[in-house]
This record gives sequence, C-alpha cells and structure tokens, in this order.
Amino acid sequence: MTNLEILKQDETLKQILADSFGGVMYDVANQNKYNTSELLVKYKALSGAEREGLGGLIKGAINFIK
Repeated sequence: MTNLEILKQDETLKQILADSFGGVMYDVANQNKYNTSELLVKYKALSGAEREGLGGLIKGAINFIK
C-alpha cells in the first residue's frame, strides 16, 4: 500500500471529510474532536508529487488541520 493510499484510509481524515459535507467541521474542531497527530505524520510521509496529487477535498482538510 502506498503512502497516499494509507493517508486516504485514515479514519480521522474520513471523519473530517464527512463532517465537512455537513458543515460541522469548524464547529467540532474547537471541541478537539479530531486527533490529527497520526494523520499529519502520514501526510508528511507523502512525497511532493503525492501531495500535489491529492484531491481538493483532502487538500482542504489537511490545510484546515494544519
């Protein structure tokens, strides 16, 4: 499994993306709902090309938590 596939399977990322469609991402972020430490480690493991290849929704979620 590639680093990109590992990132896309991350449960925290899936929850952030699901919440973003409901418009609750910003509300729950202030409640420390998301544990993003492992997600960010997986993101940092991506090559530059893999990061560029991320879809807009995933890029938005990563930028949100950074």
